[in-house]
Amino acid sequence: MIAVRRAVVADIDAVRQIGLTTWPVAYGGLASPEWIADGLAEWWSPAAVERSIRTGITLVAVEDDVLIGMAGLGQEADFWVLWKLYVLPDHQGKGAGKALLDAAVDALPPGTPELLLDVHVDNAQAIGFYRSYGFGEPVATPDRDLGDELCWMGLGLQSAGHH
Repeated sequence: MIAVRRAVVADIDAVRQIGLTTWPVAYGGLASPEWIADGLAEWWSPAAVERSIRTGITLVAVEDDVLIGMAGLGQEADFWVLWKLYVLPDHQGKGAGKALLDAAVDALPPGTPELLLDVHVDNAQAIGFYRSYGFGEPVATPDRDLGDELCWMGLGLQSAGHH
């Protein structure tokens, strides 16, 4: 049984372990080793993980008392963005990602019109997962150039019965 809860500061090491384990697998072959190393240093440092737990919404998926996945949300301009959603490789395909996405949507403030995410343009597995959940082309996005490697996706929430 997979349970999802809000992360607490005591989860920092376990959340980092998910990133350090999953990020190189997710992006190996898609991105350069330098890009992967820079991302691990910038987004998965103890300080970065602690900041996201304290100031954003960080969710963890737990199975048998072990953290197997995480999702991180935050605001950019007037938009809510799903910055991270990672499940340990040997736990993928068993519902943890969907459980994290469901909890992420439920954690948003009432009336949030859309949840955005950015995804690597070559990450067909992730794009397929998000499309199957209902993400498509976003209505609007923050005024930020993602470059050629990343693209925005959006999930409209009003029509999905989000309250």
